[in-house]
Amino acid sequence: MKQLSPTRLVKNDFYKHVEEAELRGASVDELQTLLGHGRAKLGIFEGDLFEGELEIGQAASMIKRLQTVDEVMKELIEDYNTALRRMQDELNWN
Repeated sequence: MKQLSPTRLVKNDFYKHVEEAELRGASVDELQTLLGHGRAKLGIFEGDLFEGELEIGQAASMIKRLQTVDEVMKELIEDYNTALRRMQDELNWN
């Protein structure tokens, strides 16, 4: 895929096909055929998590753990309260 465009893919079955093709030295034409027409649509809009093209960005490397919405909100509120206390302490110090 990197021969076609700088793309990061979710490591699904389609990714494995692409990786195998690249390792054996597939041409740009072969990769375009593998990509086919509508592969991104298949993955992104139709939800085929196995054979669809699912692109991910650089931020994906920042994910260290999966959290529930409840956990995210609790962490967000805790961080907010910590920052608020810090600002209040700064204002009271002056």
